[in-house]
Amino acid sequence: MKLHAYFKHFLASTVNLDDSRIEKLNQRVDALASFLRGHETFGEFFIDLVPQGSFAQRTIIKPVGSREYDADVLLAMKEHPSWTPAEYTQELYKAFRGSGRYRQMAHRRTRCVFIDYADPFHVDVIPFVESRKDITNNKTDDWEHTDPEGFTAWLEGKTRATGGRLPAILRILKYLRDSKTMFSVKSVLLTILVGGRIETWHADLEDGYYGDIPTALVHILEDLDAYLQANYWMPPIYDPAGTGQDFSQRWDQDEYANFRRQIHSYTAKVRDAYDEPDQAKSLAAWQAVFGDGFQAPPANTVEASAARDDSGEQFINSAKQIPVRLTESVRLVGHVRRAGVLRSYALPARGDRVGKNRTIDFTLAECSVEQPYSVYWKVKNTGREARDRRQLRGQVELGGTSRHESTSYVGSHYVEVYIVKDGVCVARDRQQVIIPPGMGA
Repeated sequence: MKLHAYFKHFLASTVNLDDSRIEKLNQRVDALASFLRGHETFGEFFIDLVPQGSFAQRTIIKPVGSREYDADVLLAMKEHPSWTPAEYTQELYKAFRGSGRYRQMAHRRTRCVFIDYADPFHVDVIPFVESRKDITNNKTDDWEHTDPEGFTAWLEGKTRATGGRLPAILRILKYLRDSKTMFSVKSVLLTILVGGRIETWHADLEDGYYGDIPTALVHILEDLDAYLQANYWMPPIYDPAGTGQDFSQRWDQDEYANFRRQIHSYTAKVRDAYDEPDQAKSLAAWQAVFGDGFQAPPANTVEASAARDDSGEQFINSAKQIPVRLTESVRLVGHVRRAGVLRSYALPARGDRVGKNRTIDFTLAECSVEQPYSVYWKVKNTGREARDRRQLRGQVELGGTSRHESTSYVGSHYVEVYIVKDGVCVARDRQQVIIPPGMGA
């Protein structure tokens, strides 16, 4: 059985990093950005502090046991006219060591300076020369080509194909890795292997293939297992951003072979739990995979959640009597406007994250539908702030080929566009807008 309420509770109570830690993380990153922007040496070259990895991709999980949680940020900067690659990290370390606030917290690594906080958390600050698209290696004193925003944009595209569910699936698999300790795989490798199995045609040809969390989990695991079983020897695992980097160098054949065996085993167990028609037996099967943290939510939580979700959201087929037959494609992209010292950027390149009090322009980046056609829009807010102010919205409205919105409420929101041709919705797309707690503008 799917046990939707159990999965929702499992993610919220056991897997996901809680809002208080996310808020603290964002506040600390904002403080680091303020320090570097105002620093006597780095201020001249500072461009931005850009989330990358699990931080940008919204796949950080709650620490399991004594593990720490961490965030990676790129210190995007102009190229210094005289520094060698190694000097970027050396000078960054010197800057933090010269600060009363960060002196005892700063430590050097090969490609970064990490700031170690009193609680089990640290931030890796990685110098990144934006004009070169290179990070630095202070051991080899050389440049290393990378495109972290391209990687994040690639994953955002895969997330769209799953109806926004891919980050939750990745968090579940990371929790399985960390809690069971039956296999070892770096998060970047897991992300590439899982993301690479996501295909838009699955969603187009098989309605509901990624339709909810348990269904998406089963299908993604089965597709991953099929790929692994077809590759006895570890295949190349190339950077999907197109840098040519082969991430398989961070693994070895023994680790890959064990991962291949364990995923094969877990795939069968997850399918059995999903197909089991008896609720008690299905629950026992899911718990055999995830442990005792996979529990039913309190009854009042289910009732309250149902009441909160009753927001009057509209759907184009019922509210406008427009049938949906998706035979064409459209891509909606949100661009965050510049605000003072804060740069403009495309939402997909930053994992759809944005702070409050910014303005976003939504445009049709691609559309295969021949004109003339009509464009309908829906803006849907979630979360306590929007709910308390009665701004959950969700109405379907006729509009033009672009629109702008301001960011006002913490939550996981979205803007959806529908292309209607001859009275039929033939294409649609969704741009997520994630406003995390504690994130500055």
